[in-house]
Amino acid sequence: MPLGGRVYSGSAPVSSSLLGRVRAAGADEAWCVYALTEVFPAAAVEAAGKAAHDGDGDLVGELLPGVRARVTTGGELQLAGDGVCDRYLGGEPHEWVSTGDIARLDGRRIVLAGRAKDMILRRAENIYPGLYEPSLHVPGVSLAILVGVPAGDGDEDVVAVVETTPGTDQADVEAALREPLRRMGGARPDRVIFAPVPLAGRSRKPDRAAAAAMAHSTVRP
Repeated sequence: MPLGGRVYSGSAPVSSSLLGRVRAAGADEAWCVYALTEVFPAAAVEAAGKAAHDGDGDLVGELLPGVRARVTTGGELQLAGDGVCDRYLGGEPHEWVSTGDIARLDGRRIVLAGRAKDMILRRAENIYPGLYEPSLHVPGVSLAILVGVPAGDGDEDVVAVVETTPGTDQADVEAALREPLRRMGGARPDRVIFAPVPLAGRSRKPDRAAAAAMAHSTVRP
């Protein structure tokens, strides 16, 4: 949404490369805002700060004034503060809101590892897609996600679904992905599929179930 020379993203994950393209298109600033219906907004980071993050996970910003955060023993992020909803309809008042996001706190900065429900189990290892998906957004990639598909033995295969920007040479993207894929180590995908990432809902978020079904239906190379 343009606002006085600034652009703010919302409703769906945003990559550093996307914010960079927004800046390149003429915006003075491009901000990623982390928020929930129950906590709006919670944290924010400008394009330059997001691009400077070179660790694992998705930096979604520094907590805004008045917002508090903690991480449970299970790794789930919880938020509290003046801007948090008082209660759910029919429920008791609460102080902390569970986000459903797996995260870590770096001071007052939130780094997401992914949604708890999106965890992939492969060979007894828990893989959180949000830890690794940002590294897949190399030049020429508009959207990339990791999904788990049944491996036939109760386990899951990890599949990367990569959508390229129009006019991009797939061979160039494949070459750019080699090093990020190597750095993923034990979380490296079993397969990489180049295809549009299905979207769902009014916010047009990635539809992981649909992407997993698509990946499952493809023939293994």
